[in-house]
Amino acid sequence: MENRLLRYGNALISRMKEISWLSVLLLSLSPGQSLATSTPDFWLAERGQQKVWLLGSIHVGSEEMYPLAPSIMQSWQQADTLIVETDLSSSSGNNQMLMSYAMLPSDVTLNQQLGAALYQRTIDVASQYQLNEPLLAHFRPWFVAITLQQQAIQLAGYQPSFGIDHYFINLAKERQLTINYLETTEQQLAYLAGLGAMEDDFLDATLQQINKVNDELPVLIKAWGTGDRNKIQALLDDESTSQELQQYLEQHLIKERNQQWLPQIMAQTAHSNFMVVGAMHLYGNNGLLKMLEQNGYKLTNIPAR
Repeated sequence: MENRLLRYGNALISRMKEISWLSVLLLSLSPGQSLATSTPDFWLAERGQQKVWLLGSIHVGSEEMYPLAPSIMQSWQQADTLIVETDLSSSSGNNQMLMSYAMLPSDVTLNQQLGAALYQRTIDVASQYQLNEPLLAHFRPWFVAITLQQQAIQLAGYQPSFGIDHYFINLAKERQLTINYLETTEQQLAYLAGLGAMEDDFLDATLQQINKVNDELPVLIKAWGTGDRNKIQALLDDESTSQELQQYLEQHLIKERNQQWLPQIMAQTAHSNFMVVGAMHLYGNNGLLKMLEQNGYKLTNIPAR
């Protein structure tokens, strides 16, 4: 049973960069709905001889979101290096690491970890995805949350294989370009494990969002696919999360990670770099665009056409 749940969760963990109140931005176009060409917000940062093209990613999707705008693909052809958040390939080592973070202590079960009402809601939602009570019993709330979320995403018709980061990683391998990773899988796991007492809040917020996937998706995908960064930035407000959880996510999943990524970006030795990171990482006072500008980069918003 552990292997089954691990398979669900591991499909998402390596690309679950903006979780809970940010997670719907990870989704892509609904099947049957098509943009002729996706024109997401696209930037060029320049300092000295270094160029960094920045494209905000959604980490799961469908084939209807392609092709991307010609200006994006033309810039891609000039790139010497691809920069992405993490290595998306699976390995036995990563699976073992995930299990070490995802499992509850051997003498604790999920129903002991959660309050009665939240536990019952969790079991009710899980049953919709053929995940029964014994299957969930020994996993931490955060892992159960992302597993349920992944199931909702996939049943709605979206796959990690159509994510923007996957797309460019495959193109980079075809071109035999260097791929630089900004963080490890274990670093991502540590953020989730760091939720501590907020795990219940995270699970509760996830349960509230799962039934909204089909309703909210078209608005969010239109915002990404048309480059509406104001709408994307507005997603930073989410009433389904507690203030404490929202502050944690903003501080650690966006600000802290951006601060750790910035010196790595600045240290790139390639002349032309193409970077694909979750779209939420670009905007606001703690976004990469602002940080790069504060460190002497000239920013150009490239018309996606």
